[in-house]
Amino acid sequence: MTKKIPRDSQNDYSKEIVQARQDFFSEHSGKPLEHLKYFSFDPANAQGNIEHFTGVAQVPLGFAGPLLVNGEHARGEFYVPMATTEGTLVASYNRGMRLAHDLGGVTVTVADDAMQRAPVFGFENARQAKQFAHWIKDTLAACKWIQEEYLKVGKI
Repeated sequence: MTKKIPRDSQNDYSKEIVQARQDFFSEHSGKPLEHLKYFSFDPANAQGNIEHFTGVAQVPLGFAGPLLVNGEHARGEFYVPMATTEGTLVASYNRGMRLAHDLGGVTVTVADDAMQRAPVFGFENARQAKQFAHWIKDTLAACKWIQEEYLKVGKI
């Protein structure tokens, strides 16, 4: 029987349950989770942002900027943190931000604030994807009944 990931129905973000999950995955993988278990915040702060919180991963971090922002809600110079392992990425963004700064900065606005979930389709090649896109376009109107019959949330 497959073992379930440890959970605590009362407090799934306590240090004890996090430790139990770390022990579980260490035992399951046969490897110690040396770096995963060191973090500098209370696991309760992760509630609502991640399920089965088990630790953190260290990712190289660099800063680019400053980016001069002329926004509705944010104005000024901002240094932008970038977590990446792609060499020259931070330097490339830094050059772009310097050029934008020299030209007066970037003007930004918020057009919408939303979270979306959407299906993903995979194809063997681009031609199949193109055929599917045409099929969807031709078929969508005929599928409106699905929304009315089955969907409680969302639109087609």
